[in-house]
Amino acid sequence: MRKIAASLSITLAALMLTACGGNKTGQASSEPASETQAQTETEDVSAEPGSWAPLATVRERDIVSTDDEYDYEIVDGGASITSYKGSDTEVVIPDTIGGAPVTSIGFYAFEAKDQVLTVTMPETVTKICECAFCGCTSLYSINIPQGMQEIQRGAFVDCTALTDMTIPASVTKVGEETFTGCTSLASLNIENPDLAYESWGLEELPSVWVSVPEGSAASVWADKINSGEAEEVQ
Repeated sequence: MRKIAASLSITLAALMLTACGGNKTGQASSEPASETQAQTETEDVSAEPGSWAPLATVRERDIVSTDDEYDYEIVDGGASITSYKGSDTEVVIPDTIGGAPVTSIGFYAFEAKDQVLTVTMPETVTKICECAFCGCTSLYSINIPQGMQEIQRGAFVDCTALTDMTIPASVTKVGEETFTGCTSLASLNIENPDLAYESWGLEELPSVWVSVPEGSAASVWADKINSGEAEEVQ
């Protein structure tokens, strides 16, 4: 696990300039724009199993960059935040951007925003993408909306101030290394009785306590985490 985390840290450093982790032919402008401008980029992903290459598929991306706090793209009728450009310490993500409901927090969207203390997501958000909040070292509170379906790998890597989280029953998948480096995480409440454990990084967090529905399938792995037998979790 430590070897994986070290590899991840190196990869994150290499990807600091990418908003969503793909190889790009263009870069969204960081300068204030007088009007909305669409930036066409290409995600080129050819990840091998077990690697930390981004999860996105190869496709053209039309990222909209404005003089507001968010860059975004419209995917399947929903807005995906591709970059947070604001300086707020308490971030409240709007439920609509560009006339579309905000449905996902994109790859690396909040990466290394270490001034952010709290994040409130709207109920419209159903997916948190790979490393969306990685390196947010001051983030101590974030809600997971009741309609959330998927939290992709590495979503909260090195969120060292995060103390607790509730993952609602609607979530059917949490990716590997999601909580790696979350050294202050003490309480994790799982509401889906069938949610499978996929090496979230809890093995290296001896102080975390996982709460799950009593007698559920999830209790099999949660009991091992809580008893210090994390290495036996499959």
